[in-house]
Amino acid sequence: MKQDIQGCLQSYYSDSVAEVLAPQISNLNCISTGWESNIYSFALRHGKANQLEHKELILRIYSGEEAPHRSVREYHCMSQLHSAGFPVPQVLLLERENSPFGNPFVIMEKIDGVLLGTLISRSSAQDKKQEFITLFCNLLFRIHRLDWRLFVEDVSKYETDNPFEFIDSELNKKRALCERCLASGFLPVLEWLEHRRDLVPCSLPSLVHLDFHLTNVLVCSDGSPFVIDWGQMDVSDFRFDLAWTSLLLRMHSGIKLRDSVLQTYESLAGFQVEQIEFFEVLACFRRLFNSAVWFTVDPKRGELDSRSVEGLSVTEGFSGMERHREAIRKGYEMLVELTGIRVHGLERYAYLLHDV
Repeated sequence: MKQDIQGCLQSYYSDSVAEVLAPQISNLNCISTGWESNIYSFALRHGKANQLEHKELILRIYSGEEAPHRSVREYHCMSQLHSAGFPVPQVLLLERENSPFGNPFVIMEKIDGVLLGTLISRSSAQDKKQEFITLFCNLLFRIHRLDWRLFVEDVSKYETDNPFEFIDSELNKKRALCERCLASGFLPVLEWLEHRRDLVPCSLPSLVHLDFHLTNVLVCSDGSPFVIDWGQMDVSDFRFDLAWTSLLLRMHSGIKLRDSVLQTYESLAGFQVEQIEFFEVLACFRRLFNSAVWFTVDPKRGELDSRSVEGLSVTEGFSGMERHREAIRKGYEMLVELTGIRVHGLERYAYLLHDV
């Protein structure tokens, strides 16, 4: 598989990228695989014998029904961010029509840095740890303050006088997913959210990353940070973004770091974030639902099939879920703490799966 991808990439550069002279692709390595994309690093050497250039690059191959849209959206967003001076890798190429992989892909520069989460975990001094936390929060706050109009093709789609447009759209999507996947066990949580919908109007939309966590920020040796993985970006209520970050921190790093990040963000913003617990429940729903449907996905198409989420056996899902089970349990416990709701369909994944 690795050789096939490297060979396809070599052929693509040789046949389709005229500005790259005598390209040589090497050292292709898989960084991550997932529902929506597979990511690889590789080296590109090109040019004349006396003027050779060497670049370390990233290849991201998208999959699923939304692949064409996601690839364009991420390429456009990162291009705009780079032009605006926001610290992201420079995207170099987008291919939709003539991909040798059968799916759209982008190529961008590879950042030589250390994950921010690693730096925080290594820091024994509280002052240094807080410095990294402030860096993390400042990047997220900067994203939310950017002019979101620069990052979407159709501005009118997001300009609305209805302060509940974003939350209504999200809740409608969640209900449609429950019906599509026959996931009635998730409905009590959805109803909890719908009953509190009037408490969370949104006055102004923001650019949102929607997967902003400690392993999506790289810090270079000179201290400069870079934010990566913009495949989920959108325009919405900034609290969707902050709550997802909060959930991931709580699941993977603990409540203390989550609280510190929220307090630091509020300090930078100059205001208290209202109703963040509502959005944390929504984030829990997203995380647990995604985990539950993981095994109802056709990997070739990246789509949900017609099997019921609740019909899956524990043993059927266990092998692939094993490395996520502790985080799933913590996510479920956070959901129960915030809502008081105990749902059998969710406990099955949070506890029965955990104890197999």
